[in-house]
Amino acid sequence: MKIYRGKIRPISEEIVKNLAGEGDIEVAPEQVEEVILDMEAIIKEYLRLEEELNRQAREMLQTRGMSYTEFGRVKRALAEEKKFEVGDRALQWIANQMIECFMINNRVSEIFSEDWTIRKKIIKVFDTHLGLEEQVDREARARIKNIPEGTPEWEIEYQKIFHQLARKKGLV
Repeated sequence: MKIYRGKIRPISEEIVKNLAGEGDIEVAPEQVEEVILDMEAIIKEYLRLEEELNRQAREMLQTRGMSYTEFGRVKRALAEEKKFEVGDRALQWIANQMIECFMINNRVSEIFSEDWTIRKKIIKVFDTHLGLEEQVDREARARIKNIPEGTPEWEIEYQKIFHQLARKKGLV
């Protein structure tokens, strides 16, 4: 799962507006913007922590002379050590942080729904926004017809087209 910086604001807005609009949380109209900023901060902090974890894993591989194929295993071990989630469990971690923020945030007047209900709605928003990546991938692959897949030329062309489409859709 990749969270693009260009999607942080729309995801945060939709989470707060959906939860408030559907009666899961109560936020005064003048406080909505601040709660959105809090949600953005949680996502940005997740990305910062993940990048720090990546850096630590790379350094560990380098200092121990390990193969880069061990990167995923080392990263998962470091994440587990820090009680941080990566991969498929990342959205659960982010959603839990957001729910915790709602609970301690004096800008959120009331929480009416159970944690699991709110978590499910938060993850659904992420899924709708992050599903764009697969859509862009399919579109980029469909545009490359005259170059055999797997060749260096195909990889270069794919990256170029993918980046163009991602920029157009606000992913980058």
